[in-house]
Amino acid sequence: MPDPLDARIGGSYGNGESVSRDRSYLVSFVWLEPGTGEVHVNFRGYPGNTKIPTCSDLTTDKPVPCFSDPKGLVRAGDITARVYTANQGADQWHVLYAWRHRRSLYSISEHVAPPYTYAQVIQNLKRMLGGLVIVSPKS
Repeated sequence: MPDPLDARIGGSYGNGESVSRDRSYLVSFVWLEPGTGEVHVNFRGYPGNTKIPTCSDLTTDKPVPCFSDPKGLVRAGDITARVYTANQGADQWHVLYAWRHRRSLYSISEHVAPPYTYAQVIQNLKRMLGGLVIVSPKS
């Protein structure tokens, strides 16, 4: 199994950060070893927006929900998240947990790929969800 991702922005596992004009953001982490597997985790935030965003469908180029195929709820700590298993964009092939907090939507997702099975990705996401803490912006 890979070393644990450290979730340090700019760290050795950082895969990029981006902020869109609408202030939504993506922070991505990846561990990759050829022939062994990949661990890819995305954190997203949509400040001031609680709606599921839209993405372009790859076959029709029409807007579709970026997160779809809800599979129930999971609770960890103070967060109750909805599980989505058919996602678009940077979360394609990921299991995604999405929740709302203070009029904003947040998500965490992990790619289902070796070395982890679907069941292990679910365990990883629940552990990460339970470890999240609120970070207030600097004034």
